[in-house]
Amino acid sequence: MGNLLVQIARCCQPLPGEPIAGYLTRGRGVSVHRDDCPIFQRLAAAQPARALPVEWGLRGNGGSEADVLVDAIDRKWLLKDVTNLIAQEDTHVLDIRSEATRGTGRVRLRLRLRVADFGHLSRLLGKLDALPGVERARRA
Repeated sequence: MGNLLVQIARCCQPLPGEPIAGYLTRGRGVSVHRDDCPIFQRLAAAQPARALPVEWGLRGNGGSEADVLVDAIDRKWLLKDVTNLIAQEDTHVLDIRSEATRGTGRVRLRLRLRVADFGHLSRLLGKLDALPGVERARRA
């Protein structure tokens, strides 16, 4: 919209295709949140006149960043299987970290990915969830 400053909220990092809502900030334009974001809901309840309906406009092909958590049983080739699947889904890995839980045989992978949109992320999470040993794949 014209010369209005718009920013993606860091608290919930909405992706193109997700339902969104806007909040008119003081001095920083409109902050775009996922419509189920607890922070947006709290702000909108306190000052409902500042909540705005917004929708996704046209975007370039740069993609959006999303944080993903994968909880799994620690096994040989787990990281290879996860990264191969991510590559097959035409997704770019920006960052990856692993945290093993001592004595449990489990690991948590924290991934920062570049995805095209919400649908792309949803498909990827479903496929990650189906990998052997993966207990849960979700957006962070």
